[in-house]
Amino acid sequence: MADVPAGGLTLPLDGVTVLDCSRVLAGPHATMLLADLGADVWKLEPPSGDETRGWGPPFWGDPGDGRSAYFAAVNRNKRSLVVDLKTDAGQELLDRLAARADLLLHNYVPSVAARLGLAADRLRERHPHLVVTAIGGFPGTGMLAERPAYDLVAQAWSGHMAVTGAPGGEPVKFGVGLLDLLAGLEAAVAVLAGLAARERRRRQRDAVTTGVPPASVSLVEAAVAGLTNVLGYHLATGEEPRRWGTGHPDIVPYQVFAARDGHLVVAVGNDVQFARLCAVLGADPEAAWATNQGRVQRRAEVLAVLAPRVAKWRRDELLAALTAADVPGSQVHTVGEAVAAMQQIEPEWITSVDGVELPASPIRIGGVQLAARRPPPRLGEHTDEILGQIGLSRAEIAALRSEGVVA
Repeated sequence: MADVPAGGLTLPLDGVTVLDCSRVLAGPHATMLLADLGADVWKLEPPSGDETRGWGPPFWGDPGDGRSAYFAAVNRNKRSLVVDLKTDAGQELLDRLAARADLLLHNYVPSVAARLGLAADRLRERHPHLVVTAIGGFPGTGMLAERPAYDLVAQAWSGHMAVTGAPGGEPVKFGVGLLDLLAGLEAAVAVLAGLAARERRRRQRDAVTTGVPPASVSLVEAAVAGLTNVLGYHLATGEEPRRWGTGHPDIVPYQVFAARDGHLVVAVGNDVQFARLCAVLGADPEAAWATNQGRVQRRAEVLAVLAPRVAKWRRDELLAALTAADVPGSQVHTVGEAVAAMQQIEPEWITSVDGVELPASPIRIGGVQLAARRPPPRLGEHTDEILGQIGLSRAEIAALRSEGVVA
């Protein structure tokens, strides 16, 4: 299945080849972003495949195809080939693939990466043109760097679960693997920075001799840094941040409220918006509430006045009044309601490709929506195609398949 350019555009990463040796979420998310932007992503999988292929139900089509809804969510616009990197012949094939690629990304711990031929020093020595990025669980070296980490581990280790959930309640994880996605985004930035550095060095005619230093991102370091304002609070005061439920530690009101027939959020970001909110609700605020600092210091008082007034309104009527007054707010959608609302804005936001329904990329190029061009691949669906593209003959591919090196 050939790629179809979005709106006739030449995409920004058209002509860039990515060797994606990652699996699960952070790495595949990073490489999917690159694929959405036009890169040709070769998803190199072990004979057993990316483990998320089996993370179901639900599945798209036959479960034997290994296209779970989870896998499909972060593997659109890619091609899959199976290479057993535990074999010498598989690592020789890795080098042939790397010689034709621009970027390589993996998320193995250092010792496993070394056994599979993915150590940064080895790749840099053999392929100085190659931009290499690794996503790990933990930063540093030695045994710590060898610790594997899924998103849940990062949420617990980083402090995110300590500040998520109801006040006084148990630790709560996010509803999605948000820290994996954060690490994937940072890895994608590192990849693109490496690509830009390589092009700059090429112009200076020294890329072949020096290469680009490999980049790395660790899941837990990205997670702790991702505490952002909460981390800033701790560093500024030395105090331990607490859980605020849907509230905000530094802004009031900025949380969920219950209306007569449903829930909504009100997100007051400045003092002018607060005055407008009070006007809509018919509230007579205390003078001490005029500034956000005053409201934060008197949170309970403010909410005790606002919440009963919100509860008298029908949700959608209040949202209409808030919108007219330029006060930020939203109904609390279910996932289905959010999808339906997106499709009202963009009727083609969901594209069906090979029986799999996929959202468009949130990135727009020249105002054009980047719809999915390729479905998430079946395991090894493009092995012959990619190996032929790098110069292997049918006989060579058949020999490697008979030896169990490729599939």
